[in-house]
Order: sequence, then structure tokens, then C-alpha cells
Amino acid sequence: MPAGMMELGKKSTGLRPRTNPVPSEIRTNGLFRKGSTRFFRSPLGSAAWLVLVIGVCLWAKIPVFSQPHVAGYERFHADEASVEGGAILFSELGCASCHGGSDMIVPRQGPALTNLSSRVDRDWVRSFLKTPESGRKGSTMPSLVHGLSDEEIDGVVDYLGSLGKGLKFRAERHANAERGSALYHEKGCIACHEPTDDFRGPRARGDQFESEFAIAHPELTKKTSLAALHHFLMQPSAFRPDGRMPHFALEKQEAMDIAAHLMDFQPSDPREAVTLKPWPKADASSIELGKAVVQKQNCAACHSLPGIEASTPFPLDATERATGCLSREKEEGVPFYPLSEGQRASLLLFLSREDRSSHDELSFAAMNCVACHERDGRGGPSPETDPYFVGMESLGDSGRIPPPLTGVGHKLLPDAMKHVFTGLEGSRVRSYLKTQMPVYGQHSEVLTKWLQEEDSRVETHSDPLDAEPSGDSIGAGQKLLGIHGGVNCITCHQWDQKDSLGIPALDISRLDQRLRYDWFHEYLLNPASYRPGTLMPPLWPGGNSTVPDVLEGNAEKQIGAIWAFIAKGEGIPEGFPDRSGGQFELVPTDQPIIQRTFFNQTGTKAILVGFPGKVHLAYDGAKGKPSLIWRGGFFDAYDTWFTRAAPFGDPLGEDTRLFEGETGERRFLGYRLDREGNPTFLLRVGDQKLEDHFEVSDGILKRVLRWDSGEEPAVGHPKGVEKTIRRKDGLLEVEYRWK
Repeated sequence: MPAGMMELGKKSTGLRPRTNPVPSEIRTNGLFRKGSTRFFRSPLGSAAWLVLVIGVCLWAKIPVFSQPHVAGYERFHADEASVEGGAILFSELGCASCHGGSDMIVPRQGPALTNLSSRVDRDWVRSFLKTPESGRKGSTMPSLVHGLSDEEIDGVVDYLGSLGKGLKFRAERHANAERGSALYHEKGCIACHEPTDDFRGPRARGDQFESEFAIAHPELTKKTSLAALHHFLMQPSAFRPDGRMPHFALEKQEAMDIAAHLMDFQPSDPREAVTLKPWPKADASSIELGKAVVQKQNCAACHSLPGIEASTPFPLDATERATGCLSREKEEGVPFYPLSEGQRASLLLFLSREDRSSHDELSFAAMNCVACHERDGRGGPSPETDPYFVGMESLGDSGRIPPPLTGVGHKLLPDAMKHVFTGLEGSRVRSYLKTQMPVYGQHSEVLTKWLQEEDSRVETHSDPLDAEPSGDSIGAGQKLLGIHGGVNCITCHQWDQKDSLGIPALDISRLDQRLRYDWFHEYLLNPASYRPGTLMPPLWPGGNSTVPDVLEGNAEKQIGAIWAFIAKGEGIPEGFPDRSGGQFELVPTDQPIIQRTFFNQTGTKAILVGFPGKVHLAYDGAKGKPSLIWRGGFFDAYDTWFTRAAPFGDPLGEDTRLFEGETGERRFLGYRLDREGNPTFLLRVGDQKLEDHFEVSDGILKRVLRWDSGEEPAVGHPKGVEKTIRRKDGLLEVEYRWK
């Protein structure tokens, strides 16, 4: 770089190189740009110029603005001014809220402002209103309070603090920031946000991450509290209803751990965290003043505010000289955005467009779906975020990268698509992906309708189920799916509760409930056309069958037969191993057997205890509670021992009883075994330490619960059994007998 020139765009400055859609060389106030990169040119030299600029800004208290950051615009449209880039900005900067005309399928909204005093620090709110980019780098919130007096700004803050009845946060008992770090970096947060510097993943390091597309977090420890952030992560769509902050269906503990990671809260007890400073009681006259200012500034155009209506939208046209919201300088009473020249030029092109047709495809960029998904050759993880997508490496990229959205409206049936958006149980078919699909429950109807219409096409292959398939056809489908003279689908794919014989690809037993037959047919003929690099082989290369002795080798009939068996067949594809002999059944004889596994009605941290007396127990290690007991056979360990993605197991016995009434938050501390192998589970409930012991004698399950202080803890019992209870100081003895 020539002497005296300093490139803008390094990470430390918060700026980046930007193509400017104006003539190729401009000099204005010392700013020089040639090609796509901007420079300062000064006779003082780079370092001296930087010191001078910073010194003048600090002495004169001149704010240094960073341009609004819209991920979909930055990634796809920032290098050249375009109508499409302007359309995204017009929506995502909130222009459409006042002026109408958004092209996005889900319009951008401002966050909910009710109960703000329970969730956000008052000083942070005041600073954010005065200088939005001080609250979050690249904030899309415009400056609105320039020209207002301090009294008016305080009135706005007091009015916002008066909204809602306040929130009470449940006192959680455990936090694990280290686990939260793993969840944050694996569930998909990194598709939009930066990793933390101390993260060390299997394929990436946080301190080596640089991306101009990452959406910055505010300084959370100054903005909010651990409890409030946990509350937000549990239901972000309640506060960000437009879905720009996706709603991940997190368990309470997952949300708390992620919050602890983001707040860098290292203690294990969240009750030790700093709480928000209470907002001072506001004077009624100040609240009324603030409400009047909020109404005058038309804040209700972006935010839902009780009792305040937004002004009627009014059109905004392009002019040769950008004024008003597009002005380069702040104008009193007008929202100010510190736009880059490229952003301003894109907005002007959008406003002057002659074609007023919508740009539906831009909704993918506006909602940042393309941070995870590729569609029509665009999007998907960027080179910087790609290493953070993890899952089942044996499946290649298909095992860690979310599927393409190319033609997804043609691929999925409407109900199946709606189930994905609402997060209906069972709609997540790729359990091997650690990246989690967010929930868009409020928008499931409109998104489904949009995608079905966007990708609609004339189907070229009729569904075999339109005409009742014959028994021979269904039988041929059963053979083709299997490994005995078929195309070996079950080698890779799960079938209902039966795991594949090899790599654990998704379950294909209910594809007819998810997919359109036309898409299924096209995919089987050429899988790579949908997902290049997929491990799925072309089983009918060039439309020719590799199994000539089934249905005369007719590819059309064979694909139809597979579909027919999936939809209407009985039994399973040929080739699954026969496990009916029970050779993997665990049978307790001399002493109890302890087995960790995934177990229905217990969870992913089930501890099974099989007793020689043919009475058995399942204990939930996540919640620190017994979940069920049963008699008869204990457990078949085949799936636990030999299956990579083990399904949830069930008792072999039939006389199962569920525990009821075992309430209270418990922290599981492990277990120990006595000489006979009987377990004692170790727990903490608040300040109490508990020991929960189980053993079996003469067909009777005996339980002894001890606690070190305080009152007797809440204890549940299995439903439908006789129980005998004896109490002593700090001791509870219970015997359970079947009626």
C-alpha cells in the first residue's frame, strides 16, 4: 500500500472494504477510493492520520458511526448497488414500517417493549436511544432523539419503563457456562453471530474467526441480567415477533447454560448472578411527556405500543439529492441512519424502480435463512462459519450441513412443511445434525403458503397411490428396499425403529407423509442434482435399473413400487438381522445390573437398575428422580451397545408403573453402589443433601430416603402399587408391592 494511505476495513476499526456505486475515483474531504476499496490519503502518513482523527473525535465529542448491519444485504448485495439490495434494506431498516411497500414475506418489526424495566438496564436504554450503535455495533435502529431535550429523552425512558406489569423470573438452580459454550457453537448461533475467542472446536477456533457478516451482540452484562437473558432465550419470538431472532426450542437448562456462556457467568448457581438495578419510580407527568414524544416520533410504526396508533404509511420516492431519512446529516424530527454510500445508493435505486413486482426470493436473505441453507446455488454456511457446523461426519457434508432449500415447496407436502415451522414432535428427521432448525410458529401458515406457491410446478410423474397398487408391486418395493436382491436402502437408512446396517441416514419409513412423489422420483434418478457431493448413489443411472430381475428392470415401476411399500406395505424391508432370540437381553442373576441408556418416559440420561428379584427401576439422571418401575424382563441392550444413534428403549416387562408427585428442582450428583450392587442416588435440593437408596427383596422394592437437614422433601410414588411408609428423623422408608 502506498505511503500515506490507510485501508479502512480491518477488524479493529469496525469498518470494511465496500464497493461504492459511484464513479471509480472520488476525493472528498480526504477520502479516496479506487475500485472497491476506500482509503484515507494524507501527507501525515497512516499512523499519524489515525491518531489525528481519533484525537479530534474525542476532543470534539464527535460520534463515530458504524453503518447499519443487515446480514442478507452484506453478504449478497453490498458489492454493487442494486434494486434487490435496496429492497432488503427498505424492509430490514424499518423503512417499510413508515412508508409501506415491503417485499418481504414476513415484514420486519421492532422488538416488544413491554416489561422493559424487568429485562433491560435503564441507563443502557437511555444510551441506546441517544446513540443506537453504542448499544450494538451495526444496529439497525435509527437515531430518533436528536433535537430532543434531556427532559424529553428521560420522559421517553420513563414511559417505556411503565409498559407492562413486570416479569418475575424463576430462580434456576444450576448453570454451566462451559456446556453453554458447546451449545452456542453447535446449535446454529454461529450461523449469524461470532464465536467467542476462547472456543476450541474440533474444526475451528474462536480467536481465528473473522467475518464481515456476523451480527454483533450488545454488551450483555451492561444491558441485561442472567435471569432475563435466560427468559428471552426460552421464548425469543415473544420479544422479537418477526423471526429475525429465531426461536430455538431449547430446554430450560440449555437456555440457562447458553445465557451463562454469553454473560461469562462462571459460578454454578445462577442465584449468585447480578440482578438488574430497579428502575426509579417515574413521575406521571414525565411518563405523559414521554408518551407524547413517542407518539410524535411514530415509534408505533415499528413497535407495538398499547394505546398508540401508527401514522398512516406514506410513500417515499427517490430524489437526486438524498434528504430526510436518506440524508447524510441529522435532521430534527427525522430518523437518521448512518448509511454507507452503497446502502444509500441501493435504497435510491429501489425507490426509483419502475418494476413494482415483489422480490419474494429476497425473503430468504432478509430472514437470513441462507446463513444455514443453500437455495438455487446461493447461500449456505460461509467459509468462516462452515467449520462450526458439526454432526455425523460419516455422512459427509450431509451429516452436518442443513439441507438445501432449492425447490423445498415442491419437495415437502404442506402439512409436513408446517410441522417443521411449528417444531411439531417428529418433524425433525435429521437427528444427526447438531445444528437445530428454529421454530417459526407465528409465521408457519404464511411461510408454508409462500413456499408452496413459490416452488409450485406441474408434476410430471403421477403418484402410484392414485391407482391402488397391486400386492406384487408392494412386495417388489419391500425387496428393493432391502439387501437381498434389492438396492440396499436399509444399508444407510433407518426404517422406523430399526437402525440402518451402516451409516445412520434419516428414517425412510414415512417418506410418503413428508414428500411429494414427483420430487421423490426426480431425486432417486439423480440425487446429486439436488445436493452435489451427497453420499446417496444414483441407483438408476441414466434412468436404467441396476436390478434387472425385479419388475422387468423397469425404473419407473421400481421407484413406484418402493413408494407403494413405504405408504401401504406391511412388515420391514428384507435383510434386517433377526434379534428375536433375545441374545442381547440383560438378565440380573446374582446382583443388580446398572445400564445407562436413552429410555422412553425417562429421557437421555436414564439409569436402569435391573434387580435379581425381577423388579426393575428407571432413574432420570437429568432430573434426579425415579421415573418408573416394572416387573418381568429387564432390558434388551442391542441398540444401546451396537447402534450409533441409539433410539429410546423400553422395558422388556409389561407391568410398568410411573412415578407421580416427585416434584421440586433437584441436582443429580451421581450414585454409589453397596456391597450387593444396590444403588444409592446422591442429590441436592436447595441446601439439602439427599441419598435415595433402592433394593429388592422377595419381590418387594424397598426405598430408603435420607436427608441431612430441614423438612422432609417432596417424594413421589409409583401409581397403582401398594406402599408402606415409615418415617424417622431425617429418614423415610418405603416398600412397594404390586396389588
